[in-house]
Amino acid sequence: MDGDLARLRGIDGIKWRKYGPDVLPAWVADMDFDTAPPIKEAISAMVERGDLGYNAVPGDALVPAWADWQERYHHWRPVEEQCRAFTGALHALETVLMLHTRPGDGVVLFSPIYPPFRTAIEHSGRQVVDVALEGPDWRLDPERIEAALDARTRLVLFCQPHNPLGRVFDHGEIEALAAIAERHDLLVVSDEIWGDLTHDGHRHLPIVSVDARLAERTVTIGAASKTFSVAGLRCAVAHVGPPALRDALAALPSHAIGAPSTISAAATVAAWRSGHEWLAEVKAILTANRDRVLERVARGELPGVAMHRPQATYLAWLDFTATAFANDPGTALLAQARVALDLGPRFGPQAQAFARLNFATTPVILDEILDRIGAALRTG
Repeated sequence: MDGDLARLRGIDGIKWRKYGPDVLPAWVADMDFDTAPPIKEAISAMVERGDLGYNAVPGDALVPAWADWQERYHHWRPVEEQCRAFTGALHALETVLMLHTRPGDGVVLFSPIYPPFRTAIEHSGRQVVDVALEGPDWRLDPERIEAALDARTRLVLFCQPHNPLGRVFDHGEIEALAAIAERHDLLVVSDEIWGDLTHDGHRHLPIVSVDARLAERTVTIGAASKTFSVAGLRCAVAHVGPPALRDALAALPSHAIGAPSTISAAATVAAWRSGHEWLAEVKAILTANRDRVLERVARGELPGVAMHRPQATYLAWLDFTATAFANDPGTALLAQARVALDLGPRFGPQAQAFARLNFATTPVILDEILDRIGAALRTG
């Protein structure tokens, strides 16, 4: 994997451009590895052919390629006729939010949570129904969910696996959610773009494959964006289970919500059809890096920091409660260690003492990041 500093400092992505050259970034969820060869080849071939005009072939292949991928890796085959393409997971999420809810309606999220979920709710005039998860196990609590709902609650934003916790919610948790959704007639939007990046034999569970009650009340969102670190391609696919929502989407003007570009569709199809070897190599690195962070935390090399074991993703949710940086560790570490983590408070009001560390980098860079954090904690 080509993750050397010279290459990383030379690209224009925000991860390595946002902060100064003395800062090691471990914040935004991009990987530091070189792009999978099938993706590069697909893009290069289109450019070399001059094939940049009207071309529906890659777009037409997008949903079948995703369905094949889901069946191969996650033992669920979405109904292709019930799927459609979007320009990103958030594009799909916000489109469903606007079609299914009205200003003032309640939308459930499980915090700490990926910050744009909360932003999407608030900026659209909907009401956040915040159901907090609690460590150390971060399990869904059905009683807490029930207690948070009221007559205006219309939708649940779910994240499976969970960002930033790295939880893979299990059968029991999903079945409990299904029962609540059925009882309260809630639509579920399940963002499953992290599903390919599991560890230690943990298997991603598409929630509609677990409980039949979710089949016609769930929108499942998939993308190659996290699996292959190609968020800039702007391409996602969604399986739209609810018939009424499919009708609402079909009733929109044909260009109202846009679509992925030909290049982004071709690159994504190439990833799903031919990226298996690259993904296996990357997953082995990610699991080794996760274990590296866990071991160094367990040995006390980040004094006072606690961390649960992520079952998926390349994100470590670090608890600085017992450190001098508990008030806002991300800000303190940027100033004192020149390490950029994602700031815990962005993920929810209960996350003040946390920070999210992206460990999808080379072992050398990861060790330097952890060394700097440890040194800053020791000096206070």
